[in-house]
Amino acid sequence: MSEPDAPLVSLAGKRAAVTGASGDIGRAVALALAGAGADVALLARRRERLEALADDLRALGRRAAALAVDVTDGEALATAASAAAERLGPIDILVNNAGGARFLAPALEVAEGGWTKTVALNLTAPFLCAQAFGGPMVERGGGSIVNVGSVAGLRHLAGMSAYSSAKGGLFAQTRALAREWAPHGVRVNAVAPGYVATSGWDSFDPDEVTAASELSIPLGRWATPAEVAGPIAFLASDAASYITGATLIIDGGMLA
Repeated sequence: MSEPDAPLVSLAGKRAAVTGASGDIGRAVALALAGAGADVALLARRRERLEALADDLRALGRRAAALAVDVTDGEALATAASAAAERLGPIDILVNNAGGARFLAPALEVAEGGWTKTVALNLTAPFLCAQAFGGPMVERGGGSIVNVGSVAGLRHLAGMSAYSSAKGGLFAQTRALAREWAPHGVRVNAVAPGYVATSGWDSFDPDEVTAASELSIPLGRWATPAEVAGPIAFLASDAASYITGATLIIDGGMLA
């Protein structure tokens, strides 16, 4: 049997935009996309981290653009999308990675402001990004969007009523845009990571984390950011050309 001419997951000649690129998962996603051949626009609020990551991508031989932006600001996003296209060329891939569970409390203790900010970051922002970057994809007749959700959007986790609601809405948004934009050649999918070992958990006791993992996760450990980035790169690539409206669960068997 002859060897294939190219890797199954190849993004050669593609241009991607990654939100939340200053965090651990965003960084891993950007590196994975660049490693597969894509040029990458990096979006987040922390410019210094973006510039450092952009240098790392350039060291891989890829072009990179660092764009400091608040993804909850629709007008600023539109400007950033235009800047990304001007610097790299038309964007083919959008990874909506920005998000987070910042207001953890039982439902009756969630303040209106906490609810509003959680929904703005985890549900409204991906929609605004889809408009800013997906609009040109629809016009050109092709593209791929990957939304980063959470298992919390599929099964409620204690103290995460606002976050679970927003991520559940993101999965519905994924399906809605997938159906609406499929005739235009734009695929929209999502991933649902479980617990991921990022710096945000550094303050937790590692022994307690290990014990909890052994009880709730069949694989017995948390995911690494790279283990989330790999499936995202797959969904973004032509290897997933017949997949749209899907949610890929990355949880070590947690929901099995």
